[in-house]
Amino acid sequence: MVMGLKKLIPLAVRVRARKAFDHTRAIGTGHRCPVCNSRVVEFEPLPRFYAENLEKYGWPFAAEEAETCNHLGYSCPYCQASDRDRLYALYLRDRLFGTPSSVAIEIVDFAPSPPLSDFIRKQIRRAPGPIHYRTADAFAEQVDDTVDIMDLPYRDGQFDFFLCSHVLEHVHDDRKSLSELFRILKPGGQGILMVPIILSLSEIDEDPGVTDEGERWRRFGQFDHVRLYSRNGFIERVRAAKFIIHEYGVDYFGAESFHRSGISTQSILYVVEK
Repeated sequence: MVMGLKKLIPLAVRVRARKAFDHTRAIGTGHRCPVCNSRVVEFEPLPRFYAENLEKYGWPFAAEEAETCNHLGYSCPYCQASDRDRLYALYLRDRLFGTPSSVAIEIVDFAPSPPLSDFIRKQIRRAPGPIHYRTADAFAEQVDDTVDIMDLPYRDGQFDFFLCSHVLEHVHDDRKSLSELFRILKPGGQGILMVPIILSLSEIDEDPGVTDEGERWRRFGQFDHVRLYSRNGFIERVRAAKFIIHEYGVDYFGAESFHRSGISTQSILYVVEK
């Protein structure tokens, strides 16, 4: 579920994108992955496969148009955590796992990222209160639950927190999925809800009826995506599902924290609340 806005799109795009990210380097020289806590000299770029396919099929957007994607420093060379995994870890470490609770916290993680899932399990072992963590996916093996996110098997209000990162762009009906996520969340519960967003788009581009892989690459940025989100379109759709939506960016986390973790300064973490 990787959105590709990549290093090779052409040279002029690479130069503009590098300049857009390099201004944060004045803040300091050291990097550290918040997922595995390793010191990092340089995060690794997005794999060439994505850039090559985007160029091949005529993807019309430049790298810097992606809201939350550091294509030049995408993954940790040690644990392979993506830049968005690292963003989530910054939030979860302090806001979820650093708060004592005498009542068990119920968490479900849809399409879990292995590095982030390992991080969560380690944090749970150190947490000051009881936390129950489940993983769920439609196709992946070695998860707790095999689910269809448009028709979840969980009871109403079962969870205090969910993670749903880069899932909705894959499903036939994202409105139905959003309704299900709202249903399974307890009143006052929250969730990390993220999708690929292109900042230059004025509205969501979607068509679940498109099955040609090349056309999906061209329109949606990946062979198994059926929509591409605009920022306003995503926010409006989430609010229509009755969620309150919180936006946390560089002003919230701090420019130094973003630089150290290899996160682009235009990245936004969306946290929804019931």
